[in-house]
Amino acid sequence: MADCNLCGVAIPTVVPVQVFKPKYAHSYPHGMWQGLCEGCLNAAKKARAEKAESSSLGVTGKCDLCGGMEPLYPVTISRPSFSKGAEEDTVRLCGRCLDSIETASEHWEKEKAESEHEHH
Repeated sequence: MADCNLCGVAIPTVVPVQVFKPKYAHSYPHGMWQGLCEGCLNAAKKARAEKAESSSLGVTGKCDLCGGMEPLYPVTISRPSFSKGAEEDTVRLCGRCLDSIETASEHWEKEKAESEHEHH
């Protein structure tokens, strides 16, 4: 079992996303791997598409995934809740993390398609 690094849901398999964390730049110069559930992955892809359509530069702050001080874009995710089942929440991600998530999503979809062909 693994936990999603955005919403905290525990699932058997998360999508690996390579994220550059400024705090660990000397230890991990190529970035660190974070895991996202498919729900958070799709929400981030949607936010990236909205970012591309908008001319907004985002609000500067601390990214919820990499911790860097960057212009941030809102991503609406579904966070598990014991009392309500799930609650909508907004996390803020930087453009670099959104780009990494898009790349990871492409690789994930490609791997899923290849594994489906192997089993049939």
